[in-house]
Amino acid sequence: MDGPTTPDPDATEVAEQVLGFDPARLREALHGRSTPSGGLLAVGVAASPGAASGPVATSFDAALDAADRGESPVLVLDETGPADEPAMRVAAAVVTVRGGLASHAAVVARGWGLPAVCGVSVARIEDGAVRFGDVRVDDGEWVSVDGSSGELRSGVGRHVAATGLDEELDELLGWCDRLVGGRPQVWVNADTPEEVRAGMALGALGVGLCRTEHQFLGGDLGLLRTLLLGGRDAEQASADLAEHQRAAVLELLDAAAGVPVVVRLLDPPLHEFLPAPDDERADPELRRLAGDWREHDPMLGVRGVRLAVAAPELVAAQVRGLLAALADRQHAGIPSDLRLLVPMVSWPAELELALDVVRSAAASASVPVPPVGVMVETPAAALGAHRLAAHAAFLSVGTNDLSQLTLGLGRDDTEARVVEAYRSRGMLAASPFATLDDTVADLVAGAVRRAPDSSWGLCGEHAGDPVSLRRLAEVPFHSVSCSAYRVPVARLELGRIAAARLLGVQLDDVPLGGVPVAGGGD
Repeated sequence: MDGPTTPDPDATEVAEQVLGFDPARLREALHGRSTPSGGLLAVGVAASPGAASGPVATSFDAALDAADRGESPVLVLDETGPADEPAMRVAAAVVTVRGGLASHAAVVARGWGLPAVCGVSVARIEDGAVRFGDVRVDDGEWVSVDGSSGELRSGVGRHVAATGLDEELDELLGWCDRLVGGRPQVWVNADTPEEVRAGMALGALGVGLCRTEHQFLGGDLGLLRTLLLGGRDAEQASADLAEHQRAAVLELLDAAAGVPVVVRLLDPPLHEFLPAPDDERADPELRRLAGDWREHDPMLGVRGVRLAVAAPELVAAQVRGLLAALADRQHAGIPSDLRLLVPMVSWPAELELALDVVRSAAASASVPVPPVGVMVETPAAALGAHRLAAHAAFLSVGTNDLSQLTLGLGRDDTEARVVEAYRSRGMLAASPFATLDDTVADLVAGAVRRAPDSSWGLCGEHAGDPVSLRRLAEVPFHSVSCSAYRVPVARLELGRIAAARLLGVQLDDVPLGGVPVAGGGD
């Protein structure tokens, strides 16, 4: 990552102060702190920092009932999917039995600044209750959750609320930005206008990843399902989906106020969007179609660019909506920087297929073809980056899936049973979904070397992890993008990397905690 070319006159002093700052102060300002109280119920994967207490809710309906009573519940589910996001929005914290740091619950919770603990494998959800071993906790009973330690305790915890960034922290992060010198910029992963504004308030200079499947929830989930499954009202669903996408992206562009917005085309693992074939509450026709589309491994199934072949009208409708939003902005004379990102690409032919869809929609909407990039998240894309770069306007590394596919570790299934067991045996220092594995870091660095003239971004949650950023310190990214509440963390660590370089200090000699650097070092 490039350092500053023309340091300020006081840059040495600034660099020393940046290296001497204790990052724990920033974490407390962003997430508060918690003092343990109550009996320990379980320990899971610390998936999203922060602490909160609330009444247990073990179903979507129980969470909404708690909200109607004016309470913010602790939502406890086996796992979450996009359909559960309305319940997550009213929750004080989220707990899941399955999943890990790259699960839906963890990724969404971090984006919202919501405490989350995942992979609590000892928990068993019963009718209106959850059992932690021999202890039963009924819906409505209060528990406390610490997303920084992974602990769940009975009763109401003692929490110190987050204070947010004060003037002193703002100044420090501004120093970090000056030391970095504009490359890489820190962008935000955001799916809603609220998340865009939150990220920009914390210093983000662009939107590096908008996961559009999260915009089709609640009553709009049927639009995706109908087009995925070829339902009876597909033509009307196509028009409705395009219009819904147009309206959602217009709101996103308004919130972004002219900064770059990278919108990923739909990438729905089907199990997150379809009812289970045996779900008696679902429409019988929908259950039958879901059975026809059932996949043994949805994370490696019909996702991303593959939808352009398996469900072409779904992708075409989405792109029509995206470019209709761009046309609206253009006709209104409002500058916008919309970029499209194609996920799960392995071969250049897949990108060309997506480009054909975009070009056709751009011609119909009478707008220029926007920049279309590739999400580098398969080993094939990383190893063939130079071939993809010949067709792509930019390349963006998705480290969650790239880690999963490179290491052969399922994002949802292995965190508690394998990764945590490896950590307890000293076989792993950290989860590879929290801190980038050295092998994956080498693969990323090699990909960038294969396409050095391309514009490269990093858009997985590793972009907000200090250790991961250090492992990629020599990779010349143009931007790194993470969830909103990690934006200040990324700004601080990039500043610390630049400060160490300026002072001639080896990164290995700089602890992750803040310590003074005497004399700048050699």
